[in-house]
Amino acid sequence: MSADQLVEAYLKELATAAEALPAERRTELLADMTTHIAEARAEGATSDDEVRAVLQRLGDPHEIVAASTDGLVLVDAEPRFRLRDFATVALLFIGPFLLAIGWLVGVWLLWTSDRWTRVEKLLATLGWPLGYGAAIVCEFISPFPIGVTLTIAAVITVVALIPLLKNGGPGRSTTRTPLAGATSATSRNS
Repeated sequence: MSADQLVEAYLKELATAAEALPAERRTELLADMTTHIAEARAEGATSDDEVRAVLQRLGDPHEIVAASTDGLVLVDAEPRFRLRDFATVALLFIGPFLLAIGWLVGVWLLWTSDRWTRVEKLLATLGWPLGYGAAIVCEFISPFPIGVTLTIAAVITVVALIPLLKNGGPGRSTTRTPLAGATSATSRNS
């Protein structure tokens, strides 16, 4: 694993472990840990082994969360998927068959959700237009029966929606952090 992948995996595990914390405390904890990591990297911890050592010094994410619950009342974590999330994915897939209005509603639900990162949102937004665009191109190159054309469009759309189903979780769009030597706003202001 590269240094960036190590940091991303560490922060992802921390975010998952922190789901039981109140939202404000969870955000604060993730920001603090991101700042510590960014500062250590800015001070010269750039190699994979150096970053691994920094993460080991910070400690196990589950132990960090356990220590940060001192005096707090834990809340139930939001479910991995809510009805709104299922509606989002369904409208992104079948919305084009509803005069495209359903797709537009799905895109709006997608971009107003905190469950997915910007990259996942962009991929899902473009899934339907790219899928049907590819199907139209295939139709002009070599006419296929309509069933084959629609299958091509559906497969491309489903592939674009898989990350939404695989990665959706509460607060993910706010827990992604800059990697590769970038510093957080907190560390820039200090």
